[in-house]
Amino acid sequence: MKIKLLPAVIASLLSVNAYASNNDAEQNYFKATSEAVHQSIVNKIEDLRRYASDDKNVITENGVRKIDVNGVKYALTDDNYLSFDLPKPFLNETAFRNVFDFIDSDWELTWYQGGMVAVNKVFGNYDYGNGCLMEYYPKGTVDANGPTHVLLETTSCSVNDFETTQQYFSNGTFITAEQLGGDALAITAIERYQDKLYITQDTNPAFITIFDMTTQSVIGRIKGIDSDRGFQAYNRINELAIHNNLLYVSSLSSNRVDIFDLDNNNSLVLSLGSGTGSWGGANGLVHAQSSAATDDFVFVTDAQSRISVYRQHDLTPENPDFAKRAGFLAYEGKYTHRKVQMHTLGDHLIVATADRGYFVYDMTKVDQAIADGVDLAAEKVVSLNLQKVDLDNNTLVVSFKDRIEWHDAATFAANGFVFGEPLRTVRAINGQPVSALKDLHFANNELITANSERIAINYLLNNEITFVADTSVAQPTIQFDQLMPTSVTQILGNDEPHHVLMDRELRSVNINSLVQTKLLNNDTVQITNYAAKELRDITPELKLNGINKWFKLGTLDRIPAYAQITLPLSAFSTDFQFNSANNDGVFDLAELFAADLEVKDLFEHRFSSESDAFAQTLSRLKPTWEIRFAGTADHKWRDMNGLYAREWLIIMTNFAHMVSSDEFKHVWFNFEDIMGYNMHSYAGQVHEPGGYFTAEDYDHYYHSMLKRPFVNVGITAMGGGLGSGGITGVDTWMFYSHYYGQWGIIAHEFGHGFDGKSYGHGTSFANGGNGWQPLMTMVANYHIRKGDMPYMDDNINGFYKQENDAYQYADISLGKRHYRSDNHMYLLDEYFMTFSDMPQGWFQHEDRFVPESLNNQERMMLAKMPIHGDDPYLCRFDYTTETGTTQLHGYVEQLDDQQYRCTGGDDISYRLPSGEKVAFASPVGEFEWLSLYSPEQKGERATTLDGQALCAINKTDFYGVGFVNSGSQCTQQSEVYWSNGNQWKFTNGWIDYKFR
Repeated sequence: MKIKLLPAVIASLLSVNAYASNNDAEQNYFKATSEAVHQSIVNKIEDLRRYASDDKNVITENGVRKIDVNGVKYALTDDNYLSFDLPKPFLNETAFRNVFDFIDSDWELTWYQGGMVAVNKVFGNYDYGNGCLMEYYPKGTVDANGPTHVLLETTSCSVNDFETTQQYFSNGTFITAEQLGGDALAITAIERYQDKLYITQDTNPAFITIFDMTTQSVIGRIKGIDSDRGFQAYNRINELAIHNNLLYVSSLSSNRVDIFDLDNNNSLVLSLGSGTGSWGGANGLVHAQSSAATDDFVFVTDAQSRISVYRQHDLTPENPDFAKRAGFLAYEGKYTHRKVQMHTLGDHLIVATADRGYFVYDMTKVDQAIADGVDLAAEKVVSLNLQKVDLDNNTLVVSFKDRIEWHDAATFAANGFVFGEPLRTVRAINGQPVSALKDLHFANNELITANSERIAINYLLNNEITFVADTSVAQPTIQFDQLMPTSVTQILGNDEPHHVLMDRELRSVNINSLVQTKLLNNDTVQITNYAAKELRDITPELKLNGINKWFKLGTLDRIPAYAQITLPLSAFSTDFQFNSANNDGVFDLAELFAADLEVKDLFEHRFSSESDAFAQTLSRLKPTWEIRFAGTADHKWRDMNGLYAREWLIIMTNFAHMVSSDEFKHVWFNFEDIMGYNMHSYAGQVHEPGGYFTAEDYDHYYHSMLKRPFVNVGITAMGGGLGSGGITGVDTWMFYSHYYGQWGIIAHEFGHGFDGKSYGHGTSFANGGNGWQPLMTMVANYHIRKGDMPYMDDNINGFYKQENDAYQYADISLGKRHYRSDNHMYLLDEYFMTFSDMPQGWFQHEDRFVPESLNNQERMMLAKMPIHGDDPYLCRFDYTTETGTTQLHGYVEQLDDQQYRCTGGDDISYRLPSGEKVAFASPVGEFEWLSLYSPEQKGERATTLDGQALCAINKTDFYGVGFVNSGSQCTQQSEVYWSNGNQWKFTNGWIDYKFR
């Protein structure tokens, strides 16, 4: 059953078009509709800005500038962008619709950071960064095209309907090593032909077990071949392939591919290779790895840098030259132990290498390449951390280290042989998380998976889910303080047992869903807050695999940091009815939970909050990395404990925030223009595949980094850190210095496993001076200075504190707990300042440039006067006496929320022409600030009105601003005196001011 929430107006609009059923037409319509509303929003905002630019239209209340729109007052930013108060209740759209009265009811409007998110109920979604929505930011943001206030995303617009027939896998049946007649499994490949499984045992000697699925018994083995040199047993078997009735066996150390007739008692047809078991000779294969066959060709990979091509019509025992190659396909470098699988998809050959990616060849070009005597090059090379691939008719089944995905093969091909959104994703099966599989096979809704312990067989079944549109059920808020003490556990304490930290099932979390919701069984739910702060007004949300719609489990008023709550599912709903996340209907899941099946692996989870801004920030993190805690590999590593585990979660949350930011995305997709050079991958700094990034590479690596399967975090003790696709570790000092900008080594070790694959120092992913490490050092320091990191305060965890001394593996260096100098500017600091309207040099006081209206970076550009550690802002103003006007310097004094003046303070006076010395200060608001932001004058000294270098005293007992005299001394103006009646003049202990 499908329930479509499609208004009649859109249905009728599409129905009158000849191409109404065409997805491109829908996409064009959705995009055009979104763009029209987007432009109307932009126009309205600009109209209101022009209106607010006239001071006569502005109302000031309690120091806040506002304008009236249709009888409602709205606050303004300093540059006159409209700001919205947090609505109560949160889903109240009145304030938005009062301004944007042209937006019809097909759009859902919600609040975010003083702005608005608009999502079309028919075709929109909230997949931030890859979604279908609009976001209005009063304070502005940056997208790939530069600064903006209204973001528009139309990437994934689609009719908001969903399939209510859920598909799931049955409880598994298993084949063990004992059933196969052995003590342990060493599987590298499984293939099925009719009712028989062909299962490799990759040992020396190696063999293939033939297992009858009907009788569940072993009916034979293939151990090698008879030849004129006697029986040749297998030494290692890498891969199997079946085409028509022929089985192709690739044996690594036997250096051959054997072809067997499965319809003729598994008789040998012939062997490809030298025929001697050696790689020598003109026909030799050097460590055969994989094969694939069509009606016309057989393709074989070995440890060489080319793929061998044979013609099928040559492969007969009667042909004495059957083992002679017809030609080659160009492939990657020489690797002995790569794990390769090949599949034919229409006219294309897909050659996939585990942990590396895949090559795509056009088989219609093979004949011409053979005729021309050239190696056929790949049409496409894709870097992707896949593991195993299988093809079932028109469905590609792909396993990764943490999941199995199903993809439509035709869509994959039409998309340029790039995987898009999967048809189905399975992250756990048979009660266990999916991990690196030895092999998989999928056909006729039967999934066969193999790991080192067993072979599992699961069947894809259907279950109908009930959804009732346009209704709702009452879901009371659960009060944390009223929970039974036995329902709540604190996790990640300093003394948490090591074996608990090492257990993925007990202690791991996806970084984009730090409030983790798990169904322990059909009756019990567990909710864990992996955030370092208490979260409030939290709604856990769930989605059934294959059902493209989320529902609300319920709401908790608060969840303390690292609290784990275990409750019966009935605490949220006694009848198992749950409101959809967008409040357009109710899921009735009573039958599902009552069924005789284990449902805990059928759900995905996320969370939301209507009022907690910090929780909203966490819920918008884009990466899906699973954070795991690593054990002790060798003497360079230390055992994980709760103190380090908590800090790692803080580090990775901040890291995820950085790569989720619009600024990061903007820099990444404009990397060469901004950074001045290009990223490169494993091939080095060359213009070829794997070398300098193309636009396609930047897009690929951006998304593959966000989808990195896991980050296995650990503790090193070796003067820096270690990293790979499998583990990321840093030394103790990084666990507290990251708050202050020390991110280079963290980024470097993350880069070694950038997207789950391992990268060396010769790539831009893990090079100290090129690419990822310098980029993320700058991005981190930019966000620290901007002040928008989720975690800015190192007292949240207090890692550095003496009370944690017993749990620290190295002494704390307090000198590492300090920020860079305010004068220090990274390239990205300077770049993003170009988007600021911050004045340069001296500028007249005005409300929109007071410190409270500036971001941290902008505030740091304001010159300060050092006064005993207080350091107020520097200023100047014109001071008039009966003999004329002079310019005096002082510091800014804030009198109240709205009033500022420039003053000399209590210890500095001005000598009048009469000789009397008086305190001085400017009239309120009549003075100038000094902005040191001036790229054109970068490095030059700021000067007085007379062109003398400005200076300030930086001594304990004195303060004040003066000028540098001809003797390189800082001295006061002739009319300015210190409180002791003298003028000061200092040879040292003073600072000057330089533009940045």
